[in-house]
Amino acid sequence: DYSFGATSVIMPNVLAKLGMEVLSVNPYAATMVGADRGEPQARVRRVGDLVRASGSHMGLVLDADGETVVIVDDEGRALSHDEALLALVDLASVPGGKIALPVAASTHAWKLAEQRGAEVVWTKLSAAHLMEVCGDPEVMLGASQEGGYIWPRFLPAYDAIATLVHLADLLARRGSRLSDVTRHLPRVHIAHEIAPTPWEAKGAVMRLTVEQAKDREVLLVDGVKVFHEDRWALVLPDPDEPFTHVWAEAESSQAAQQLAQEYSRRIRRSAREEQAR
Repeated sequence: DYSFGATSVIMPNVLAKLGMEVLSVNPYAATMVGADRGEPQARVRRVGDLVRASGSHMGLVLDADGETVVIVDDEGRALSHDEALLALVDLASVPGGKIALPVAASTHAWKLAEQRGAEVVWTKLSAAHLMEVCGDPEVMLGASQEGGYIWPRFLPAYDAIATLVHLADLLARRGSRLSDVTRHLPRVHIAHEIAPTPWEAKGAVMRLTVEQAKDREVLLVDGVKVFHEDRWALVLPDPDEPFTHVWAEAESSQAAQQLAQEYSRRIRRSAREEQAR
Protein backbone atom coordinates (compact mmCIF):
# COMPACT_ATOMS: atom_id res chain seq x y z
CA ASP A 1 0.00 0.00 0.00
CA TYR A 2 1.66 3.19 -1.25
CA SER A 3 -0.62 5.44 0.84
CA PHE A 4 -1.02 7.72 -2.18
CA GLY A 5 2.62 8.74 -1.70
CA ALA A 6 5.61 9.57 -3.86
CA THR A 7 7.00 6.04 -3.55
CA SER A 8 4.36 4.94 -6.08
CA VAL A 9 6.47 6.69 -8.71
CA ILE A 10 9.79 5.09 -7.72
CA MET A 11 8.93 1.68 -6.30
CA PRO A 12 7.68 -0.04 -9.51
CA ASN A 13 11.11 0.41 -11.13
CA VAL A 14 12.85 -1.03 -8.08
CA LEU A 15 10.48 -3.98 -7.88
CA ALA A 16 10.88 -4.70 -11.58
CA LYS A 17 14.63 -5.06 -11.13
CA LEU A 18 14.04 -7.48 -8.25
CA GLY A 19 11.68 -9.61 -10.33
CA MET A 20 8.95 -9.52 -7.70
CA GLU A 21 5.28 -10.18 -8.30
CA VAL A 22 3.41 -7.38 -6.58
CA LEU A 23 -0.16 -6.40 -5.77
CA SER A 24 -0.37 -2.61 -5.42
CA VAL A 25 -2.93 -0.60 -3.45
CA ASN A 26 -3.34 3.19 -3.70
CA PRO A 27 -0.56 3.26 -6.34
CA TYR A 28 -0.55 6.93 -7.25
CA ALA A 29 0.47 10.19 -5.62
CA ALA A 30 -2.37 12.36 -4.33
CA THR A 31 -1.33 15.96 -4.81
CA MET A 32 -4.44 17.61 -3.39
CA VAL A 33 -4.00 19.13 0.05
CA GLY A 34 -6.03 17.19 2.58
CA ALA A 35 -6.60 14.23 0.28
CA ASP A 36 -8.44 11.46 2.11
CA ARG A 37 -5.94 8.64 2.68
CA GLY A 38 -8.29 6.54 4.78
CA GLU A 39 -7.93 5.13 8.26
CA PRO A 40 -4.37 3.71 8.66
CA GLN A 41 -5.44 0.66 10.65
CA ALA A 42 -8.15 -0.17 8.11
CA ARG A 43 -5.54 -0.06 5.33
CA VAL A 44 -3.24 -2.33 7.34
CA ARG A 45 -6.07 -4.85 7.79
CA ARG A 46 -6.83 -4.68 4.08
CA VAL A 47 -3.23 -5.48 3.17
CA GLY A 48 -3.32 -8.40 5.62
CA ASP A 49 -6.44 -9.73 3.89
CA LEU A 50 -4.78 -9.38 0.48
CA VAL A 51 -1.64 -11.19 1.67
CA ARG A 52 -3.70 -14.17 2.86
CA ALA A 53 -5.89 -14.25 -0.23
CA SER A 54 -2.98 -14.06 -2.67
CA GLY A 55 -0.53 -16.29 -0.78
CA SER A 56 2.04 -13.49 -0.74
CA HIS A 57 5.30 -13.68 1.17
CA MET A 58 4.78 -10.34 2.90
CA GLY A 59 2.86 -7.09 2.82
CA LEU A 60 3.82 -3.51 3.57
CA VAL A 61 1.97 -0.28 4.24
CA LEU A 62 4.29 2.63 3.48
CA ASP A 63 3.71 6.11 4.81
CA ALA A 64 3.10 8.83 2.22
CA ASP A 65 6.68 10.11 2.53
CA GLY A 66 8.23 6.69 2.02
CA GLU A 67 10.04 6.75 5.36
CA THR A 68 8.20 4.49 7.79
CA VAL A 69 6.45 1.19 7.17
CA VAL A 70 4.08 -1.32 8.76
CA ILE A 71 5.15 -4.86 7.93
CA VAL A 72 2.67 -7.72 7.44
CA ASP A 73 3.93 -11.31 7.54
CA ASP A 74 3.01 -14.10 5.11
CA GLU A 75 0.10 -15.16 7.33
CA GLY A 76 -1.46 -11.72 6.99
CA ARG A 77 -0.63 -10.63 10.52
CA ALA A 78 0.49 -7.04 10.95
CA LEU A 79 3.60 -6.82 13.12
CA SER A 80 3.69 -4.25 15.87
CA HIS A 81 6.63 -1.86 15.59
CA ASP A 82 8.32 -3.69 18.50
CA GLU A 83 7.89 -7.05 16.75
CA ALA A 84 9.16 -5.69 13.44
CA LEU A 85 12.19 -4.19 15.18
CA LEU A 86 13.03 -7.55 16.78
CA ALA A 87 12.56 -9.40 13.49
CA LEU A 88 14.87 -7.06 11.59
CA VAL A 89 17.48 -7.13 14.38
CA ASP A 90 17.39 -10.93 14.30
CA LEU A 91 17.76 -11.01 10.51
CA ALA A 92 20.33 -8.22 10.09
CA SER A 93 22.71 -9.01 12.96
CA VAL A 94 26.02 -10.52 11.90
CA PRO A 95 29.21 -11.29 13.86
CA GLY A 96 31.21 -8.09 14.36
CA GLY A 97 28.41 -5.84 13.12
CA LYS A 98 26.62 -3.09 15.02
CA ILE A 99 22.92 -2.36 15.43
CA ALA A 100 21.80 1.14 16.48
CA LEU A 101 18.71 1.24 18.69
CA PRO A 102 17.00 3.89 20.87
CA VAL A 103 17.39 3.38 24.64
CA ALA A 104 13.64 2.69 24.99
CA ALA A 105 13.87 -0.38 22.72
CA SER A 106 13.31 -3.80 24.25
CA THR A 107 16.16 -5.58 26.00
CA HIS A 108 15.20 -8.60 23.86
CA ALA A 109 16.65 -6.73 20.85
CA TRP A 110 20.02 -6.51 22.56
CA LYS A 111 19.90 -10.20 23.45
CA LEU A 112 19.00 -11.21 19.87
CA ALA A 113 21.85 -9.14 18.46
CA GLU A 114 24.28 -10.57 20.99
CA GLN A 115 23.23 -14.13 20.11
CA ARG A 116 24.12 -13.36 16.47
CA GLY A 117 27.48 -11.89 17.47
CA ALA A 118 26.51 -8.27 16.89
CA GLU A 119 26.85 -5.26 19.19
CA VAL A 120 24.00 -2.89 20.06
CA VAL A 121 24.79 0.83 20.13
CA TRP A 122 22.18 2.65 22.22
CA THR A 123 21.03 6.03 20.92
CA LYS A 124 18.77 8.85 21.99
CA LEU A 125 15.13 8.59 20.99
CA SER A 126 15.45 11.38 18.43
CA ALA A 127 15.67 10.44 14.76
CA ALA A 128 18.50 12.95 14.34
CA HIS A 129 20.74 11.16 16.84
CA LEU A 130 19.87 7.74 15.42
CA MET A 131 20.91 8.97 11.97
CA GLU A 132 24.10 10.45 13.40
CA VAL A 133 25.09 7.15 14.98
CA CYS A 134 24.30 5.37 11.72
CA GLY A 135 27.15 7.35 10.16
CA ASP A 136 29.45 4.69 11.62
CA PRO A 137 30.37 2.36 8.72
CA GLU A 138 30.15 -0.67 11.02
CA VAL A 139 26.44 -0.10 11.76
CA MET A 140 24.33 -2.56 9.76
CA LEU A 141 20.90 -1.33 10.83
CA GLY A 142 19.34 1.54 12.73
CA ALA A 143 15.78 1.02 13.95
CA SER A 144 13.28 3.34 15.58
CA GLN A 145 10.22 2.25 17.55
CA GLU A 146 7.86 3.96 15.10
CA GLY A 147 8.48 1.85 12.00
CA GLY A 148 11.46 3.81 10.68
CA TYR A 149 14.50 1.79 9.62
CA ILE A 150 17.92 2.96 8.46
CA TRP A 151 20.25 0.89 6.28
CA PRO A 152 23.45 2.97 6.59
CA ARG A 153 25.40 1.31 3.79
CA PHE A 154 22.68 2.56 1.45
CA LEU A 155 21.49 5.78 3.11
CA PRO A 156 21.77 7.00 6.73
CA ALA A 157 18.08 7.97 6.90
CA TYR A 158 14.68 6.28 7.13
CA ASP A 159 13.79 4.60 3.84
CA ALA A 160 10.79 2.30 3.41
CA ILE A 161 11.86 1.13 -0.06
CA ALA A 162 15.28 0.10 1.24
CA THR A 163 13.53 -1.72 4.09
CA LEU A 164 11.51 -3.81 1.64
CA VAL A 165 14.58 -4.65 -0.44
CA HIS A 166 16.73 -5.58 2.55
CA LEU A 167 13.94 -7.57 4.22
CA ALA A 168 13.37 -9.61 1.06
CA ASP A 169 17.12 -10.21 0.72
CA LEU A 170 17.60 -11.21 4.36
CA LEU A 171 14.69 -13.66 4.24
CA ALA A 172 15.98 -15.17 0.99
CA ARG A 173 19.47 -15.61 2.45
CA ARG A 174 18.08 -17.37 5.50
CA GLY A 175 15.60 -19.38 3.42
CA SER A 176 12.77 -18.50 5.78
CA ARG A 177 9.34 -16.96 5.63
CA LEU A 178 8.72 -13.94 7.80
CA SER A 179 6.23 -15.86 9.95
CA ASP A 180 8.98 -18.40 10.73
CA VAL A 181 11.09 -15.57 12.13
CA THR A 182 8.34 -13.84 14.10
CA ARG A 183 6.97 -17.09 15.51
CA HIS A 184 10.10 -17.54 17.62
CA LEU A 185 10.47 -13.95 18.77
CA PRO A 186 10.14 -13.20 22.49
CA ARG A 187 7.09 -11.25 23.64
CA VAL A 188 7.72 -7.56 24.34
CA HIS A 189 5.97 -5.87 27.27
CA ILE A 190 6.72 -2.14 27.37
CA ALA A 191 4.51 0.40 29.14
CA HIS A 192 4.52 4.17 28.71
CA GLU A 193 3.36 6.76 31.25
CA ILE A 194 3.37 10.57 31.13
CA ALA A 195 3.80 12.50 34.37
CA PRO A 196 2.98 16.24 34.50
CA THR A 197 6.18 18.08 35.44
CA PRO A 198 6.47 21.88 35.66
CA TRP A 199 9.50 23.24 33.83
CA GLU A 200 11.14 24.46 37.04
CA ALA A 201 10.89 20.97 38.58
CA LYS A 202 12.41 18.94 35.74
CA GLY A 203 15.99 19.31 36.94
CA ALA A 204 15.11 18.24 40.48
CA VAL A 205 13.15 15.24 39.17
CA MET A 206 16.11 13.99 37.17
CA ARG A 207 18.57 14.53 40.03
CA LEU A 208 16.33 12.58 42.39
CA THR A 209 15.94 9.77 39.85
CA VAL A 210 19.73 9.43 39.66
CA GLU A 211 20.07 9.54 43.45
CA GLN A 212 17.44 6.84 43.96
CA ALA A 213 19.20 4.60 41.43
CA LYS A 214 22.67 4.92 42.99
CA ASP A 215 22.77 1.20 43.86
CA ARG A 216 21.57 0.07 40.43
CA GLU A 217 23.00 -0.02 36.94
CA VAL A 218 22.02 3.08 34.97
CA LEU A 219 22.35 4.19 31.35
CA LEU A 220 22.55 7.93 30.68
CA VAL A 221 22.42 8.08 26.88
CA ASP A 222 19.04 9.87 26.93
CA GLY A 223 17.38 10.63 30.24
CA VAL A 224 18.00 8.05 32.98
CA LYS A 225 17.49 4.35 32.30
CA VAL A 226 17.47 2.30 35.51
CA PHE A 227 17.89 -1.49 35.44
CA HIS A 228 16.02 -3.69 37.93
CA GLU A 229 17.45 -7.18 37.30
CA ASP A 230 15.22 -8.38 34.42
CA ARG A 231 13.29 -5.09 34.24
CA TRP A 232 14.12 -1.49 33.42
CA ALA A 233 12.56 1.97 33.54
CA LEU A 234 13.52 5.01 31.48
CA VAL A 235 12.79 8.53 32.75
CA LEU A 236 13.02 11.21 30.07
CA PRO A 237 11.83 14.85 30.26
CA ASP A 238 9.79 16.03 27.28
CA PRO A 239 11.81 18.71 25.42
CA ASP A 240 8.75 20.74 24.40
CA GLU A 241 6.03 20.18 27.02
CA PRO A 242 5.83 20.24 30.86
CA PHE A 243 5.81 16.46 31.09
CA THR A 244 8.19 13.63 31.88
CA HIS A 245 7.95 10.38 29.95
CA VAL A 246 8.41 7.00 31.61
CA TRP A 247 8.95 3.78 29.70
CA ALA A 248 9.24 0.46 31.48
CA GLU A 249 9.79 -3.12 30.35
CA ALA A 250 9.07 -6.23 32.41
CA GLU A 251 8.11 -9.89 32.07
CA SER A 252 4.42 -9.10 31.60
CA SER A 253 2.24 -6.19 30.53
CA GLN A 254 0.91 -5.82 34.06
CA ALA A 255 4.38 -5.78 35.62
CA ALA A 256 5.60 -3.24 33.06
CA GLN A 257 2.59 -1.02 33.75
CA GLN A 258 3.16 -1.25 37.51
CA LEU A 259 6.83 -0.29 37.17
CA ALA A 260 6.00 2.65 34.90
CA GLN A 261 3.32 3.84 37.32
CA GLU A 262 5.71 3.55 40.25
CA TYR A 263 8.20 5.86 38.56
CA SER A 264 5.42 8.18 37.45
CA ARG A 265 4.26 8.51 41.07
CA ARG A 266 7.81 9.32 42.18
CA ILE A 267 8.07 12.02 39.54
CA ARG A 268 4.77 13.64 40.52
CA ARG A 269 5.75 13.56 44.21
CA SER A 270 9.18 15.07 43.46
CA ALA A 271 7.58 17.79 41.34
CA ARG A 272 5.16 18.71 44.12
CA GLU A 273 7.95 18.85 46.70
CA GLU A 274 10.05 21.04 44.46
CA GLN A 275 7.19 23.46 43.89
CA ALA A 276 6.46 23.61 47.63
CA ARG A 277 9.97 24.85 48.41
